Amino acid sequence: MICPEPVRGLTAGVGTRFVALAEVLSDAGHGVTLAIPNGPEEAEAVKAPVEVVQAVPDALGAQADGHDWVLLHGHLGNHYLSQRDDLPVVVDLYDPFLIENLHYHRELGFEPYRTDHATWKLQLGRGDFFVCSSDEQRCFYLGWLGALGRVNPLVLENDPTLERLIVELPFGTPAGDPPARRSKSDVLEGVDDRAPVLYYGGIYDWYDPMVVLDALPTILEREPETVVVFVDHPHPDETPLSAAAFTRRTARERGWLGSSVRFESWRPYERRFELPLAADLAVVTHNPGLETDLSLRTRMVDLLWLGLPVVATAGGSMSRVVDAFGAGRTVAPGDPADLAEAVCSLLADSESRESAGEAGRRWAAGKNWSMVSRPLLDFAATPYRDPHRDRFVELAPGSSTAEEPVVSRVKRALKRWAGR
Repeated sequence: MICPEPVRGLTAGVGTRFVALAEVLSDAGHGVTLAIPNGPEEAEAVKAPVEVVQAVPDALGAQADGHDWVLLHGHLGNHYLSQRDDLPVVVDLYDPFLIENLHYHRELGFEPYRTDHATWKLQLGRGDFFVCSSDEQRCFYLGWLGALGRVNPLVLENDPTLERLIVELPFGTPAGDPPARRSKSDVLEGVDDRAPVLYYGGIYDWYDPMVVLDALPTILEREPETVVVFVDHPHPDETPLSAAAFTRRTARERGWLGSSVRFESWRPYERRFELPLAADLAVVTHNPGLETDLSLRTRMVDLLWLGLPVVATAGGSMSRVVDAFGAGRTVAPGDPADLAEAVCSLLADSESRESAGEAGRRWAAGKNWSMVSRPLLDFAATPYRDPHRDRFVELAPGSSTAEEPVVSRVKRALKRWAGR
């Protein structure tokens, strides 16, 4: 397993997913090696009997010796694909990073987009089996696979549903019951246990935290002790954080920072649910757009499993779950009045909050990692290569005998990007 993000005590989405999948595979009796960009001694989040090694980009092919198949995600996997092509490859597409990173072009320029695009072209062309997070994502990636010649007459003839090519493997939940709630004052220093707490979590540039700040005056009129909890990113050196910085600055200018608005540190893996479990509600607001359409909003999977009512912007698969199951409320994008009304009505109605929390738990039942990972476990039992992978490779956009091979282009792009 080639994980592109650090796995430490502080572990975020991709790292958390790879740790969970490694544990599921290990529990099923497979020998698992987890290759991470940082030192294995830092991988405190890994508790299962998994071998953790530091990924060496120029030697990833050799590091795969003795293994039956490879799982990869993100740019680090390009190095493996440039070095060997003899093992079945599973490409994890759960995080549509190309779409997310479109938001950063003003800070980073267009080179990341070119590299992301080349990465998807390479990996969707070379993978044997693909996993993604939702039906929307599956349709989106099938468009890519069709353009690359991977959805072709021979594949469809043998696999009409294309489930041997690409399936859903969403973010899962831990097995068992959620941890016990702790008092607010134990988790949030200086916050009274009677104060309403709204959990937001980390801020990325496609989120809309400003609508929360714009709704806050109305909320504070009705619930003066309300506290909104944002969370600092665990790897600030790896992700542009202009939206988070603007939110912090605005909260300071309005006199709320440290009182009605708090930025908490990212909690270690073993304590990752501590902050939402101290909250009365979760608030998840985002901007409309392609990222919203394709995102699973993995934090909402956790929040519903925890039984925390959610007020979310309409749009995207998880917001539809909130509506369908009654796990909270959805509000119009960019509408502070609508958001304030939804938050205040739930804060004032403990029975509605309890009912929404129970609805979220009902949805989460049966979605633990071992259950959602069944397609990957089936593949692991009998790994295979797509025999028709290269049959129509000439149909891929830009393919010609004279053009620079995509592997070389990706390696060259990565070197340029590393030098920025």
